[in-house]
Amino acid sequence: MIEGSLRNVPLTDVVQIVSEGQKSGVLTVARQEVRARLYVERGRVQVAHLDPGTHLGEVLVRMDLLTTFEVQEMLARQDRENAGTPLGLMAIEAGLLAPEELQAALRRQAVEALAELLGWREGTFSFAERSITSSQAPTEGSHDAMRLLMEADAMRRELDEGTADPATIYRRVGDPTDHELPPGAWELLGLVDGFRPARTIVADVDLSEGQALRLLRRLEDLQVIEGVARDGPDPAVMVVCASPALQRLIRLSLQRVGLRPELFEAPADALAALDAVRPRVLVVDDREGEGWRLLRQVRSTAGLGHLPAVVLTDDVHGGLLSRWRRPKAEVLSRPFAELELQESVARLAGRQVV
Repeated sequence: MIEGSLRNVPLTDVVQIVSEGQKSGVLTVARQEVRARLYVERGRVQVAHLDPGTHLGEVLVRMDLLTTFEVQEMLARQDRENAGTPLGLMAIEAGLLAPEELQAALRRQAVEALAELLGWREGTFSFAERSITSSQAPTEGSHDAMRLLMEADAMRRELDEGTADPATIYRRVGDPTDHELPPGAWELLGLVDGFRPARTIVADVDLSEGQALRLLRRLEDLQVIEGVARDGPDPAVMVVCASPALQRLIRLSLQRVGLRPELFEAPADALAALDAVRPRVLVVDDREGEGWRLLRQVRSTAGLGHLPAVVLTDDVHGGLLSRWRRPKAEVLSRPFAELELQESVARLAGRQVV
């Protein structure tokens, strides 16, 4: 067991010890409510992720390797069949992904997670070695730990230089051919239209959210784009969902149509945040009636008696008595179709799909 504090030992040193020692096991890094895990085999990283944070399903959707609907189907299979089976391997078995595509997505997820961790100055770490009798890795591939760390460090340095405000709307003003633009900038520039906020633009490119926001800031610094005045903030959508993976898919879908999702896992936390969030629409993932109970509680709150809501459920129709007892809301079947969710929530928020 290796353990300690990031105040005393930087993450780079910890990863180097694990890598050069060719250790196998799990490195856990934690700070407050956030926890990261790096699964290592003989000093090489197989999987690295943050919770809460970017989920593999979200990465696969951003890279256009899977659709939102396909990721949801894989998540549902996990629930039904074996919660321990990695989503990526299930997608390969289903013929939806090639092994090299999965490895590319896992690499991107690992770099994003490490870039976030490199920004931590406080937190704890522990490394538990894997028993020789334990099952093998969650994936067949692996990545050089120090190379991942170098990529993550470069990303961290870029992010530390400053990123665009996700709420800013940009328009093109300068001649981009006067500058040598960094990779990915031309794709982002093509999406800048003077109407959509930055959070919507970055949700539509094959980059991490942080990287894309950094590129927008870079384009602004070069005076290729500039922020424009706006009438008010984007409508807030309160999303209440117990599954972190599904949360991130809903978030990505709503960001793509100019909405501002605020995520909550526990209904109690959502209720406590109603005054601060002031949602225009409530999206709730119903599990065993819990979503409908939450909607009743929200509707009993002063000023929110008619708050529009979308409920995701396996039981769209329900029995006659069940329908009679349900509060009025739009109901979508889970797994949901991304466009159907976007159109429903945007309409209830008084916005057109952009």
